[in-house]
Amino acid sequence: MKRIIIAVMALVFNTFLFSCTTDSIAETDSLYETQATEGDDSNTPPPPPDK
Repeated sequence: MKRIIIAVMALVFNTFLFSCTTDSIAETDSLYETQATEGDDSNTPPPPPDK
C-alpha cells in the first residue's frame, strides 16, 4: 500500500513540472542569440601608427 501511495504522489508531483502555456521557438532562440562584436564578422583594421 505504501508503494502505491508513493507512486501516485510521484505522478501528482510530476504534473507540476509541466507548464500550461507553451513558449514559442523564437522566444527560446532569442535567449541564446549572440551578438557579433568587433572582429567577429570581418578582419579588424590595424591600429593607427604611433607618432
